[in-house]
Formats: sequence, C-alpha cells, structure tokens
Amino acid sequence: GASFPLTQRQMKFYHALAAALVLAVLVVGSLFGPNVMNKIGKENVITSSQLEKAIDISQLSTAEFVYNGIAEKYDDDKPEKVECYIAYHADVKVGIQMEDVEFEIDEENKTVTPILPEISVNIAALDENEISYIPKNPDIPLKEIIVLCKEDAVREANDSKKLYQTAEENLKAVIEALVSPILEHAGYTIKWQSVS
Repeated sequence: GASFPLTQRQMKFYHALAAALVLAVLVVGSLFGPNVMNKIGKENVITSSQLEKAIDISQLSTAEFVYNGIAEKYDDDKPEKVECYIAYHADVKVGIQMEDVEFEIDEENKTVTPILPEISVNIAALDENEISYIPKNPDIPLKEIIVLCKEDAVREANDSKKLYQTAEENLKAVIEALVSPILEHAGYTIKWQSVS
C-alpha cells in the first residue's frame, strides 16, 4: 500500500545524462566537420549557415532526470480540499530545438557567440505501475491521474534551478564539440554570453 508522507512533497532529481550522448555528438561532429570545413574559403570566413549546418539535429535532449513526486487531486466541489494524494515516478527530459540556435559572428575579433533558445521541459515517460494513492483506489479515471502527475512534474522541474543549470552546461558542451573543429580550422574561437 501507499506509505509516502503527506506533510512534505518529495522531489528527487537525479542527473542521468549518459556519456554516450556526448560521444554520439562528437561522432556527428566528425561527420559534419570535414564537409563544412571544405567549404570554408581561403579567406577563412565563417558564416552562420555553416555553423547551423554543423549542429543540424532536430532536437537535442541535454539532460534527463528521474523524478519522484506527489501530486494532489483537489475536490471538484471544494477546490480548497485535497481529495487524493498521488505518488508517481517520471522521467523528465530537458532539451532544445537545435534549429533555433543562432550564431553572432565577430569577424574583426574572430569570435562566434552562440545564441541559445529557451530550454524546454518534457515528460519522457510516466510509469503507470509505480502510481500509488492515499486514500487507496480513488474513483478517478487513470487518464486524469496521468495528466495531473505530468503537470505536477513539469511544474516542479521548471522550479529547479539545478536542472536548468545542468542542462545549459551540457548544451554548451555539445555545441562546442560540434563547431570547435570548424572554428579552429578558420582561426575563430567560441565566446559565450555572460550571465547578467
């Protein structure tokens, strides 16, 4: 039966980004790199389109976390009253659309500054077998339960500064792995925007 505490929310994010992801990116970079570098003229001028082609991945998951949480189902007739507590297990993915990354190029100083899009949170999977309730077996459709749990996980993930910090660090590492060979070939360096 359910034995989770009701007096506090359980929030446990575990960073589970596999080293294989970075390795895969390096392989992708090695495939794109020579093709793009061959198109760099003798003047060694970098263009945004060249760099965008080098990171041509439709979507990139930069971090994945396991989340154990508790969602509340409120009474429809008394919105202030909790009808049921729901303990669940979810896999949370954080990522971006790589096609939305832009590059600012400073030809005079030979620097390239990637402009990152907003990082988004997605629920990769919710384990229906790990759902438990207090009180037991509430008269609530499973579909509604799943929606409540996913909304709760997204809400909690959005409040996690550590999650976004880790995702951004991984994202920068991936982009550097993809574009550094091209930049080095043309004599450019990558420059990240300073956080205000």
